[in-house]
Amino acid sequence: MVASDTRSVDELERCVEAIDATDPAERSADDHARLIDALVALADAYGGRGAFDAEAETIERLDRLRRRDEADDVAVHLANALANATSVRGRDDLYETAIDPGRIEAYRDRIEALYDRRPEPAIAAPLARATAETIHANGKGDRRGRIEPLLDRLETVYDAHSEPDVAAALLRAYAHAELYLGGERGGEGEEAADVPLGGDDATDTGDRSPGPSAGDDRVARAEELFRTHPDGDVAAGLAGVLAGRTNADAKRTDVEAIEDRIGRIEALADRYPAQEEPITRWLPVATANAARAGFEAADVGRVEHWAGETVAHHERLSTPSSATWAAVATFFSARTSFFDGDIEAGETKLERLEELERRYENPVFAHWLGRAMFDAARSYVETDRSERAREMVAALSEFAVGHEDREEIEAGLEALRSHAPHLFDESDGAVDEAADSVEVTAGPVATADTADTVDTADTADETRGETGSVGASPEVDETLDAPGESEAAAVDRDGSTVASTDDEPTDDTSTDAPGCGNCGDDGCGNCGADDELMEPASGPVLAAVGAAVVLVGLSVAYTLYRAQRALRNSLGSQ
Repeated sequence: MVASDTRSVDELERCVEAIDATDPAERSADDHARLIDALVALADAYGGRGAFDAEAETIERLDRLRRRDEADDVAVHLANALANATSVRGRDDLYETAIDPGRIEAYRDRIEALYDRRPEPAIAAPLARATAETIHANGKGDRRGRIEPLLDRLETVYDAHSEPDVAAALLRAYAHAELYLGGERGGEGEEAADVPLGGDDATDTGDRSPGPSAGDDRVARAEELFRTHPDGDVAAGLAGVLAGRTNADAKRTDVEAIEDRIGRIEALADRYPAQEEPITRWLPVATANAARAGFEAADVGRVEHWAGETVAHHERLSTPSSATWAAVATFFSARTSFFDGDIEAGETKLERLEELERRYENPVFAHWLGRAMFDAARSYVETDRSERAREMVAALSEFAVGHEDREEIEAGLEALRSHAPHLFDESDGAVDEAADSVEVTAGPVATADTADTVDTADTADETRGETGSVGASPEVDETLDAPGESEAAAVDRDGSTVASTDDEPTDDTSTDAPGCGNCGDDGCGNCGADDELMEPASGPVLAAVGAAVVLVGLSVAYTLYRAQRALRNSLGSQ
């Protein structure tokens, strides 16, 4: 790995060309070593700027050199170049809205082939790193079924090479699994936080080190590995597992558990100052989930505190993943303000969501903005602010055109108009014209909240592979690495936050499923919000909805009655 190489692409290309001009038989050992190093660095530089074809060609040049002389260490350098090519967290900006997990997994498989021929620690380390990144990519790409088998294979590598760097990669893999699989723990309201992990007892042997089994808990496993390897990189992986577990904590509205995990992450950062950045980059996942859980618990003070902490972390990190989690926390803070009647505070937070939506291409930001705009409109209606209500309804009607939540938005607007027709009848026609520009869907509408995998949380699902394959991206990465990594990512897929997952904002997301990539039919795993997070409807709204249902029922009954009479008349005429 050549993360410390500071040469530009032009400098690296000139270096490679100069050495490559010499006949291979005439190159000195020093020239050969410099060529290998330059090729590894050049491949990574190409990949870092999104030039994936150039990256692949450079990797092939390395592979040709390896095949020329199997006896040297080119295989180790090739393994590191391939591992660099699997990086998701390090290329967060490239995978904000698109990722090709198939390409990343293919690179990982090539390292595994090298390892099978030479099962050495020098190749085991990049294989472990690539496996953790591939798990992240599969979470963002909404291929969750591939995560557990990869975890099992990574455990096998750790069994053979129980080194700190392999343990750190294993914990990063567990962190992404928490972000993207955390919502698959069981039914709604389930209290158990543990997740059955991979591992087939029938294939285990007595010599196998204690790995995850059906009854194991990822957090317990992470703490065990950290006790074995009290290393800074391992601590960063533990921080990710703790942050990812807050998805499940938020689902249970366990604010205290989330706050305990936040304190644990901060303690790890204090203990390992050299690793402060990779440890604290997981904090937006946890603090956003604390804001979400505070909202569900109707604890206004906690919502405001943790939403502010999330925004502060984002301002320090300034990554697409941290932005996803900032959007999640800001949404719940804005909703709290609007529900509490603090219109001005809600509008300030709405403006923050608008800024995020303008800056980032990820559709998860439009998702949270649309929901907040609807909360604002409803608040204006309930406080009889007719002009603001009409303006927001008009803006939402325009916003809904081409939006993935269009049916949900339009159904909500119809409910608002039915709830307060006097506000909209007094308009000068501008609202009616805006409403006429979209089709209004009547009747029940199936909703799918979007959000990294987060990832994050990194997610949004949401993603299309840059080489032609299609995947959903959570955003929430840490992506939530949720709401991606979510990686934003990814918030719990049954929860209400985003993926995509840092390793992305996932309740998001996601953010699955449209949005961050971790969304399901009943909510988002990295960025989205459950329908059950919505506050109870007011009496007038329930009455309006009830009346609408009655009218629909009467209409259906009358239609059936007319059809029956027509059929009888037809039979009688025959």
